[in-house]
Amino acid sequence: MSKKRLRAIIFGPQGSGKGTQGQLLSDKFNLPLIGSGVLFRNEMTKGTSLGKIAEEYVKSGCLAPDELVNGIMAHQLKALNLKNGFLLDGYPRTVDQANFLQRILPINCAIYLKISDDEAVRRLLSRIQCPECKTVYNLVEAPPAQEGICSVCGGHLHRREDDTEDAIRTRLTNYHFMTEPLARYYRQKGALLMIKGDQSIEYVHEVLMKKLAKLGFTP
Repeated sequence: MSKKRLRAIIFGPQGSGKGTQGQLLSDKFNLPLIGSGVLFRNEMTKGTSLGKIAEEYVKSGCLAPDELVNGIMAHQLKALNLKNGFLLDGYPRTVDQANFLQRILPINCAIYLKISDDEAVRRLLSRIQCPECKTVYNLVEAPPAQEGICSVCGGHLHRREDDTEDAIRTRLTNYHFMTEPLARYYRQKGALLMIKGDQSIEYVHEVLMKKLAKLGFTP
């Protein structure tokens, strides 16, 4: 009997820990963790027609339309070897994008990390990031070994300019409107795996691994 391959997305509000949990799963299952932001930047770096259009949206600070995002993701994902499984972080963000993804690269598990808005604000106000390697730390739950210094590359850590409470709550409002409907979409498809993300990193990972095992996904 062939092994059941994990073909998953991981989503949740800002501060839910999806990047951390995604990396832990990537390491455990030896699968690529694919960040949509990286694929977007790849397209812009290559200077393709889609990349040039995307760059205009980035410069203007406007949200790129689904058609553009889907086109870039399809082009970038096609170039990757994903036959043994994958984890997608940051895409899809809307139900329309999810429908498109199911047509080009069907997934079999949608991991939803759920936390309250107040918990998201608390976590994000404690967040600092390395501008060099993009590693993110939480001063309360996952601080760097040396204060103000990235443990990975030695860069100086900074707080994101948009990590103010007002800005965070605005982003959360947008998330609830645009991305949270993915939970209902994937529940209807029988692919939703919801985890309460307001626990420690280790506990959330342990619960996630147990739930994945019940669904037949093992490293």
